[in-house]
Amino acid sequence: MRKVQFYGAISIDGYLATNDNRLDWLFQTTGADAAPTQDFMQQVDTAIMGRHTYEYTMEQTTDQLINPFNPVTQSIVMTSEPHAGDDHTQFTNTPITDLVTQLRAASGQNIWIVGGAGVLMPLLAADLVDDLYIQIAPVILGDGIRLFEAIQHQQRFELVATNQYGQLAEVHYQKLP
Repeated sequence: MRKVQFYGAISIDGYLATNDNRLDWLFQTTGADAAPTQDFMQQVDTAIMGRHTYEYTMEQTTDQLINPFNPVTQSIVMTSEPHAGDDHTQFTNTPITDLVTQLRAASGQNIWIVGGAGVLMPLLAADLVDDLYIQIAPVILGDGIRLFEAIQHQQRFELVATNQYGQLAEVHYQKLP
């Protein structure tokens, strides 16, 4: 069965972006480019994200691929107003838990959860996330867009690895069986 994996970065105080969706604080972190992003992304062929993450990524990339390390990656954008996509991108308002349950049962590589709480939290609540790769930048933003929100039940993960890439710390957690 395919794994569902969150892979992303936050500030020390738990924000994944500023209120205006900026990530310059992350790109200014010494060593962030040494993280094994390419290795991770070669193992995924599906990326699921919210509309804001998709729009920001498209503004910032020149190749217009969410995953340049695996160009066949299918991007699925969660939006309240789905519209026609293209060969690489599908826009949907299907409940994310239903979508991920269907994707996990299909053949393919791992599924990358991109972006914030709107996508991640329903999956955590439904116990559908296998791995969390969280990179922590040494900055306190004080405000912004949080990665985690309240959840109705406690969920425990196991710490699998910790790594340092320059000033970036990465923790890898796996869901306990």
